[in-house]
Amino acid sequence: MQDVNFIKNIDNLGRIVIPMDVRRKLNINTGDVLSITCNDKKIELMKYSSLEKNSKVIDILNLFVEHLQLRIILLSKEEVIYSNIVPAGVKLDNQVRLLIKNASVFNNSLNEFIFGEHKVKGIYNMLPIIDREGIQGSLIIFSEENTNYYTYCELLSKLVMLELNIT
Repeated sequence: MQDVNFIKNIDNLGRIVIPMDVRRKLNINTGDVLSITCNDKKIELMKYSSLEKNSKVIDILNLFVEHLQLRIILLSKEEVIYSNIVPAGVKLDNQVRLLIKNASVFNNSLNEFIFGEHKVKGIYNMLPIIDREGIQGSLIIFSEENTNYYTYCELLSKLVMLELNIT
């Protein structure tokens, strides 16, 4: 990724505008949350997701995978955070990003999604993950047969949201 440099003034309220080119390049949208880190001479802005690197959320999902053999995909707004179906870290295509942005819900819906190079076709149950900052991603429970996993999806999404709002 090529560096982009801009010189900007800070207004009287301490605000600075992040140029459109930078926002497009980093996929920063209205309503996104940024983490601000600083040291003696440098300020660093990074997109923030309460889902990413949240070990308690991953532990909760692992318990359901181990004990109920659920097939789970946890998504941030941009990538796969956790899954026992597709690799974590896979970037999302525009179709899935739009579903997350719109807080889409699927209840035992036959569908096919592509996660990187992996096509996953089957019965989907999908619910948004929302915390104090808004939509953070989605949780998908997938099955190959018409088993009603929507209740598990509801329970797991509520547990994840509870954890995000506590931490």
